[in-house]
Amino acid sequence: MRVHINRIFSNWIDVLSGVLQGSVLGPLLFFIFVNDLPDWVKCSLMMFTDDMKIWTKIKDIGDSEFLQQDLTLLMEWSKKWLFSFNMDECKVMYIGHNYQRYILCQAGITLYV
Repeated sequence: MRVHINRIFSNWIDVLSGVLQGSVLGPLLFFIFVNDLPDWVKCSLMMFTDDMKIWTKIKDIGDSEFLQQDLTLLMEWSKKWLFSFNMDECKVMYIGHNYQRYILCQAGITLYV
């Protein structure tokens, strides 16, 4: 592989795995790879190219545990398929007010709800 910009070429390098960024087939191949992911979770899930969002309404500790179970299942899926999530890109968003915060730790993920 090498890069071509304005008639200037980089040196050739060997690419041993993965899909090239910006390739035509890259998003399709990625989607095929993660196609079974929604079957693993019960919470709401939205996927777009290489991004995923999982959410649910938290009213009590049971809802928090429900979400935590799905996060644990996602970690099991990632181990099964040798796919690692970028933990630096994982975020928690709170929408609403007047909620009790719980801290749950399982499968290497800490969820603050």
